[in-house]
Amino acid sequence: MPSRPDRSDKTGRELFLERAAAYFDDLIASAQNAPYGHVFDHAEAFAFCHGRELIRQSLEVKCKGSWDTCERVFVGQLMTRYNVV
Repeated sequence: MPSRPDRSDKTGRELFLERAAAYFDDLIASAQNAPYGHVFDHAEAFAFCHGRELIRQSLEVKCKGSWDTCERVFVGQLMTRYNVV
């Protein structure tokens, strides 16, 4: 039987989904407000700027603000996943 996610994971996941939905709405608005012929440029610029912040905020929630610990764990997981020595 799979274990249930603890409360902090569920809260973090819900917070991420809320932020991602707001990001998506803002991305669509950015594209809709772009001048003709510049939709992709505007959407891409928005994604580069605000997408990075969304990822940072999401990792912050998961790591509870401790970047040193988060970085160590995340890099360790990536190294294990991709068999990096």
